[in-house]
Amino acid sequence: MGDRLVNFSTILLFGREMDDMVYSEAGSPNKVELDENKKPIEKTEKPEQADTTSFIDGQLAAANSRFARIFGFSFEGHYYDLARPQIFLVHGDGAPAEDAAAIQQRMRGGVDQGGMATRNLKFADDVQVWAYEKSDFSVRLDPEIGPLDQLLLEAELGMDGGGYSGGKAYSGGKAYSGG
Repeated sequence: MGDRLVNFSTILLFGREMDDMVYSEAGSPNKVELDENKKPIEKTEKPEQADTTSFIDGQLAAANSRFARIFGFSFEGHYYDLARPQIFLVHGDGAPAEDAAAIQQRMRGGVDQGGMATRNLKFADDVQVWAYEKSDFSVRLDPEIGPLDQLLLEAELGMDGGGYSGGKAYSGGKAYSGG
């Protein structure tokens, strides 16, 4: 099988679908609620980012959207392992990361399956691959599990077990003390 010009900007994501993560579309926080007389209930409106094109909402709510734990990707003929697996929004079931005929014959498979001309790596049997154009949009979630002092305080305030007497001030950083 030959190649196509559009394949030069293809990114292949390698991972496994998350069984316990499902997107559920929530209504607008500023949805008008009515009382028993069908009159609007006054309430304080919450700030809401207007997605005027519904682009991201459409990506998330698509019937074939799902989240996958991604271990690595290939781009421009090279495979890259992620430093830590990340959760990405993907679409469809994906395809097996290994070419079926190659698995049966214990060979390396084709360029189309892995996006690489040389294949010195073997993927686990349950790893899938999803193909995207490099300009496509997705959602990436950075999972972090642990105690709040590590997840929040150490990560955001730089607390390393010493005393804490106030916020950090940055010029362009994560927090601003106002002074």
